[in-house]
Amino acid sequence: MKKILFLLFLPLYSLAQTANTYIQQGNSKASARDYKGAIQDFTQAIELNANNADAFYYRANAYGNLKEYKAAINDYAQAVTLKPGLANAYLYKANAEAAIQDYQTAITDFDKAITLGPKTADMFHYRGNAKSNMGDYAGATADFTTALQFTPNNADLYKYRGLAKNNNNDFNGAIADYNTAIKLSPNSADVYQYMAGSKATINDYNGAIADYTKTLSLNPNNAEAYFYRANTKAKLNDLKGAVDDYKKAAAINPNLKNLLLYMANAQSSLGDTNGALEYFNKGIAQSPRNANLYMYRGIIKSDKKDNHGALDDFNKAISLDPKNGDAYQSRSFSKLALGDYEGAKFDADSAIKINPNSISAYVSLSKAKMALRDTVGVIADLTKAISLNSKSDEAYLSRGDAYRDLGVPLAAINDYTKAIAINPVYTYAFLNRAIEKNKLGDYAAAVKDLEKLISIAPQQQNAYLRLGKINSFYKYTNNGVQLFTRAIALNPAVADFYLYRGEAKAAAGDAKGAMADYNTGALKAPKNITLLLKRGLARADAEDNNGAITDFSNALKIDSLSDSTALVWQARGFVKAKLKNYKGALTDLDRAVSIYSNDETFLIRGDTKMAMMDYAGAADDYHNATYMNDANIKAYSHSGIAKSYLGDAQGVKDDFAAVFKIAPNNPDVYIDRAAAKINLKDPNGAILDCNAAIGIDAKNSRAYLQRGLAKIVLDDKTGGCADMNKALSMGSKEASDQIIKYCK
Repeated sequence: MKKILFLLFLPLYSLAQTANTYIQQGNSKASARDYKGAIQDFTQAIELNANNADAFYYRANAYGNLKEYKAAINDYAQAVTLKPGLANAYLYKANAEAAIQDYQTAITDFDKAITLGPKTADMFHYRGNAKSNMGDYAGATADFTTALQFTPNNADLYKYRGLAKNNNNDFNGAIADYNTAIKLSPNSADVYQYMAGSKATINDYNGAIADYTKTLSLNPNNAEAYFYRANTKAKLNDLKGAVDDYKKAAAINPNLKNLLLYMANAQSSLGDTNGALEYFNKGIAQSPRNANLYMYRGIIKSDKKDNHGALDDFNKAISLDPKNGDAYQSRSFSKLALGDYEGAKFDADSAIKINPNSISAYVSLSKAKMALRDTVGVIADLTKAISLNSKSDEAYLSRGDAYRDLGVPLAAINDYTKAIAINPVYTYAFLNRAIEKNKLGDYAAAVKDLEKLISIAPQQQNAYLRLGKINSFYKYTNNGVQLFTRAIALNPAVADFYLYRGEAKAAAGDAKGAMADYNTGALKAPKNITLLLKRGLARADAEDNNGAITDFSNALKIDSLSDSTALVWQARGFVKAKLKNYKGALTDLDRAVSIYSNDETFLIRGDTKMAMMDYAGAADDYHNATYMNDANIKAYSHSGIAKSYLGDAQGVKDDFAAVFKIAPNNPDVYIDRAAAKINLKDPNGAILDCNAAIGIDAKNSRAYLQRGLAKIVLDDKTGGCADMNKALSMGSKEASDQIIKYCK
């Protein structure tokens, strides 16, 4: 933002005759840009009259135009000593001080010039520049605003005020000023570039790319614009476009800082790590003493898990440039991968000594400390990184990972959320946050995060796999079928994608489509136990019980011992019970319980025992089910029925009291209590419960069937058979057997 005023040389009328002659000669030479000759004449004038303020002033101007700023400053100081009211001398002195980066002194002199007046736009303009260079962006903005009152159509002032606002984190204000500057000066390439930077900061990546493109149309040789446009394209996961831009930047200026690194990263993300390595190999052949080339090649090797090769490159980079903090930091990561945690810690500390503001070095240090079990140090290092740059998405992500590893999921999620607030397309943050939310059982939020991740990076297969593994993911999204159709198009060889799409189709009521997907998945992975389980369950739902048992049996041939097989044993036991093979069902369910049991396992085994008339054993299993899940309605109700067979009236009362607290308006609970009341010789109470169930759901066939049975107990055959026929007409399969038994 440095800008030097053109220094004016004005004629004099009241000088001593001889000094006046030299000053006039000096001004003439200065007008012809013969500044050295002018300085000689002004020096002659000073030798004749050392108290002539104007001679010092004009000589200072000549020195300034020759960029001999210290000599100019000395002469301006002498001029204002002799003539304290010489405002321009303070102004030009301040400008010369700014040129040698003595901004604080410059601001003091600008203040003096403004106080003496008359005030001009330049005074505020250049004081604003000095304040910007001092980091006083608010003060700079105020000065540029004042300068605009004098020259409201000065495009440069809007540009500089935009820069100050940008540096003060007023990005929208900066963009507004850049737009005004462009209206006043439509072909200002640098303003488009500045505006692109502001837009990128507020995540308007498409707007930023459009502005970088405009910059390049005005200045096709702007390597930085290609570089920054490439970075922005990478943010949008347009990695091919980013690589193309990096290559264009390299063709113009191959020495741009971090260009090679970003280009290699983009190539690596595209899967072209070999191309990236080849690029660095050629670079090293051309410039074998370029430390950065070795460092960047080491990073690519590290990404390829060639940590020993990476270490060799980092060692070479450090030997060529011992003060290369990035090389120490990168070597630290390789040492971490190789298990040299003390060495990693040493390198991270070395990187921080060279560059105390290196966030990546603090991240490396934290990982080393984590491996060394210095958990307090881990969080302290990452908190320090965040204090250095509260806008660092990497620092928040790393601290989130640290909290995750320390077993503090809520703190981890909070940091991932902050990383996403800074970078709304940060795929790693969405992935890690989803994993932690899934661990906490917040499945809906986990699914939402993974859907967002997929919308940002639809090529990431891991995101689809993570989504499918979430418990009952299909309950929390309406897009399951579409998402996994996209995943299958991405990689049709992955059997799990068919499994997950099948689950989504089944949840949407498309049983036929689900079965087709399970079949395709099983063909691709015939030993995938989960696919066999899901297909078996789908077959059972379709009443293909023998086909279901075949699938479950095939799954158990593959694995019959691991925890995951408990569900297979349970499912096969359930289907065997449907087929009235109660002994075989009990064997399978016992095996499931011995491996890994849940409340459903005990519920199904209890139902099987009840069918075998082992009412005490059934009651025990129902008790275990309610112990594991005190909201399991069926377990309480079935327990009440089992106890009714045992004549345990108080137990029946207690069980149904518990279930009615959970589900006071569930018609099936009333029907189950009616069945228990019949066993306890209370058919009238059973009828009242059935009436209550019908009042809640008049289309409940079970209610009519149970009421019919209660009426039969009361010798009301006509009423009982009418109710049972009503149940039959409503689709009850059990009613047919009861009608044959009681209504001949």
